[in-house]
Amino acid sequence: MVKIAPRYTAMQVILLAADDLMAQGMAEFSEWDLTVAAWNRDRNRFGLRGYAQTHPDHKRVMMEIMGKKPQNPLHMGFMEKIRPNYYRLTPLGRAEAARLRRDPTAKLERTKESDPVEPDHYDLVSCFVNHSAFRRWKEDPEEPRRFAEAAAFLGIDPRDKGSIVSARFREVVQIVRSAIRWCNKHDVAYLTKNPSRMFPPIHFRDLAELLDFLQALSYRFEQLGGMP
Repeated sequence: MVKIAPRYTAMQVILLAADDLMAQGMAEFSEWDLTVAAWNRDRNRFGLRGYAQTHPDHKRVMMEIMGKKPQNPLHMGFMEKIRPNYYRLTPLGRAEAARLRRDPTAKLERTKESDPVEPDHYDLVSCFVNHSAFRRWKEDPEEPRRFAEAAAFLGIDPRDKGSIVSARFREVVQIVRSAIRWCNKHDVAYLTKNPSRMFPPIHFRDLAELLDFLQALSYRFEQLGGMP
């Protein structure tokens, strides 16, 4: 089925396409992966002229991330280039993609062009707080016993090369630390999200335990490269 997103800007479609790839377990993706993912989301916009429904236009997608437009996702800190032709979403980019999925009509709010956009810490950490590997560890500190289980928690393939694994581990540690800093800065004991009946609060204690869990993983699995 062809996905069309008329409500989104070109940059937003690309951001969501990148998030689609990461949701599929790709800790990083090539520009060609991104081209196909963006085309699948909006073939009219990112299809090759005259063949829009059958062929993506690679140059059209790259215009959005290589050009000098103010909404360039690299310039805005939503994506980062990790080596030639390969990219990944930053924690800020994943938070913005989550926000877009909830409310496509909402706009970024900044007091100044240089002001950072505060990530949605609840969305970023909830998948880790609620993950079965973390829950099992709280009941049995010897868990997880296999690296494949740790990789599933991190959202990566255990067969990924070391640089991908360690980069994803560092990213998750940063996500948790950022949430903890936010709670400390605002002197709150919970992360919340509306409606509260659907999204139970995440206690500061959960975040601290999550950081302890990541520390335990770093000791247990050398593939992670140690705690940053």
